[in-house]
Amino acid sequence: MKTEVIIQMEVQGFHQYPDAPKIVNFLSYSHRHTFIIKCSYLVNHLNRDKEIFICRDEILSYLYESYGNPCQFNSMSCEMIAMDILEFAKEDGMIWCEVWEENTGGAKVML
Repeated sequence: MKTEVIIQMEVQGFHQYPDAPKIVNFLSYSHRHTFIIKCSYLVNHLNRDKEIFICRDEILSYLYESYGNPCQFNSMSCEMIAMDILEFAKEDGMIWCEVWEENTGGAKVML
């Protein structure tokens, strides 16, 4: 049996898609999102192997130290942001990360 602890948080941030297709050219300019981040950690036992609040705070601290508050992701896609978070926390047991633009859509990166 495999068990995961899943955390979710929101960060305010800006990004842009410099090479956006013409039909969505507005995305080539910096625009704001409430990014919803969901991450999963593989755990070894069922009694708080990973504490949700601690994991969340570690990720938020990393993002704010790396990108400011609100986060300035520049030309990073949701996929790139998710990969960055996963690379940051994989040694701590993270096995996947999702980054969503509000509830519209996003990306999931898995080990």
